[in-house]
Amino acid sequence: MNRITLITVGLSIAACSSSNKATPEQYDATAQAIASTTATSGSGGTSSGGGDVASMADSASLALGVMPTGISITGDGHFQSTRLGVTYNYSITCKNVAGVVSVCGPTTDQAAVSVSWSGNVTSESLDASVTRNGDWSITGLQTDTATFAGDSDFSFDLALRGPNATAAYSFDASASYHAVRISTHEHKVIDGSVSYDLSAHGAVTGSGTNNADASFEVHAELTFHADHTAALVLDGSQHYTLNLDTGIVVRAN
Repeated sequence: MNRITLITVGLSIAACSSSNKATPEQYDATAQAIASTTATSGSGGTSSGGGDVASMADSASLALGVMPTGISITGDGHFQSTRLGVTYNYSITCKNVAGVVSVCGPTTDQAAVSVSWSGNVTSESLDASVTRNGDWSITGLQTDTATFAGDSDFSFDLALRGPNATAAYSFDASASYHAVRISTHEHKVIDGSVSYDLSAHGAVTGSGTNNADASFEVHAELTFHADHTAALVLDGSQHYTLNLDTGIVVRAN
């Protein structure tokens, strides 16, 4: 497996400037974009507690009446936090085992959560501006594993920096969450999957490029594993592994 360095992103984009079929470099950029919205990380690969994975942990904690570090109450059932330049907003309604709406706390069995976040993510190799809106249902909070399902929409701009060129992409994406399970004790994702449909427009500038731009579309399937990694498959043929603690993505084929 090879870690994506993003140094060569865009060097062959000119050869496919008008096609909807992604090039290998564009697949790598798409994998990095999904990683940045799933598990964002700080400089040096330290976990920031951002992205969808952390939002799931936050949602489970809030439903059970536990206030995660850095989150504040902004109103009845509304919460907010800011991590590494990204602001997260949660609106949550809880029900007990009888299905009756109740105050979120230790007796919560299910919850409906609206999650939105927006802001900027920066690392040594990329700059990203992200906006995310969506809804989750959570069930089984009184068991060892709670289950998430729902949908979201993303829009984000991603700039990938190499030594001789910069690749800039604008993505629009929709995501559907399928039976994503999280431990109610450790609040970590165990399994489940997310499917994405992404459309992108990109341009490459710098030494050795033709300043080409391109549009392409990608379907992605992300499958979570209990060891806090995830398998990412793009268009059924491009395989990657994502570390959910660091956000680092590596190509597996």
